[in-house]
Amino acid sequence: MHGHTQLAPHYFFRQQRLLRALLIDDQAWFVLDDFSRLLDLPCPEQLLTRLDDDQARQEALHTERGEDEAQWLISESGAYAALIYYQQGDGGDLRRWLSGEVVPELRSAADDSDMPRHVKLRWERQVVHMLDWQGKLWVNFSEMPDLLQRRDGPTTPLDWRRWLRKLRPL
Repeated sequence: MHGHTQLAPHYFFRQQRLLRALLIDDQAWFVLDDFSRLLDLPCPEQLLTRLDDDQARQEALHTERGEDEAQWLISESGAYAALIYYQQGDGGDLRRWLSGEVVPELRSAADDSDMPRHVKLRWERQVVHMLDWQGKLWVNFSEMPDLLQRRDGPTTPLDWRRWLRKLRPL
């Protein structure tokens, strides 16, 4: 399991069936058991064998009872792959519901300035990946040597301010 704390899913209902979903690192994830029920799959583990490693993960989800419960999650791309593998007559409607309602609602609910979010900024002819958190832009420490070696990179504190003004959102 990954090191996230207090992962509380959002609850969605389709044809009187529950789908718990949440955002982790700005990516939509769905509870495998719930998603499998939507597809009428009797064995959720069967779906896991068809997905790539980055399309499934196990996490402890916070329940309404106040407990943490281990659950397998599938990513948004894993959900769409499952629709291709196991598409029933409702597959197109289910895809439209996920992409048109569930995922946008998750993203709207997560629009919280206290939560870190990944951003890409354009500087000169390069893309810089940063984390926007607590009103500040954070750069991965391992990327600093590349940034510092750039020809137009800053060398003094005043240069840093000028350099930051050159950054443009993508």
